[in-house]
Amino acid sequence: MTLKRALKSLAGEVIEFAKKDFNKKAYFFAALLVIILLIANYEFGLEEHIVRESFSVGKSWWVVPIFYLVIYFAAAIPTLIFRKEFGTLRSPAFYLKSSFFIVLYGFSLGFYKYSDLTFVGLLDTEVVYVTMLISQLKGAVIFFLPVLLMKLTIDKQINGIYGIARHPKHLNAYLMLFVVMVPFLILTSFTGDFLKAYPQFCPWHFEDIFGMSTWEYTVLYELAYALDFVMTELVFRGMLVIGLMAVMGRSAVLPMVALYCTIHFAKPVVEAISSIFGGYILGALAYQTRHIWGGIMVHICIAITMEIMGFVHYYLLKN
Repeated sequence: MTLKRALKSLAGEVIEFAKKDFNKKAYFFAALLVIILLIANYEFGLEEHIVRESFSVGKSWWVVPIFYLVIYFAAAIPTLIFRKEFGTLRSPAFYLKSSFFIVLYGFSLGFYKYSDLTFVGLLDTEVVYVTMLISQLKGAVIFFLPVLLMKLTIDKQINGIYGIARHPKHLNAYLMLFVVMVPFLILTSFTGDFLKAYPQFCPWHFEDIFGMSTWEYTVLYELAYALDFVMTELVFRGMLVIGLMAVMGRSAVLPMVALYCTIHFAKPVVEAISSIFGGYILGALAYQTRHIWGGIMVHICIAITMEIMGFVHYYLLKN
């Protein structure tokens, strides 16, 4: 597939979605809400004062889910009102399903009790490494049984597991889209914000752990890191778009985008802003194609590329 055809196929899906979904009032409100949230975060420390502080006082397991619920419904309810979708607003399924998905996700982020575990006989660096691995893997562990039960009981009609479905469309096009993004990712890696944030895993802090070589414990961590992005796509494009399609239709996408932006509030502002556009595009594509494989592939490729560029700056460019 040529680059032109690849981009045309994906753009066609997004444009078709946007034409059918566009509502002037709903889109204006969603944009205004996201701008207010960005200002509240990067000027006044919204995420730092609510989310990060909750971890330090042991309340993150309930503060984080409530924080994300407030953000989601602050976006979803007005959006539905502007669209005059009052049937959805009166539907218990809208509130129960969206709350289930968001509370589960928020709890998986906020659960931090594993940090109190003691590991007898391990070096301090080994304890930190194991804790970091658990942090990346906990989402998959927490999600597995509840999501499987939801799929097998309430959402039997959905093909696959919320977008993890067979016969996905446009995978070659997604790959070409990533290739186009590589030069921009490389350029971004030279910014100060990037160098402060990446790589997420710094191998030079963990030399001689568990008798493994540097590349072995680095690859192991990056695999766990990649799995975390699978869970992110499963939640935002899988559950909050494909999982809520039967209840909300296309209206599921805008609230998902607003919430998706907020989970990037600990990242550089450029990354948070880009997540708005990325979230909308991936949400539109998930709705159109009924799968999330493309989003998973692009997300992981971007994340690993940013890690690699972080390594390049440290080891080769000495930044």
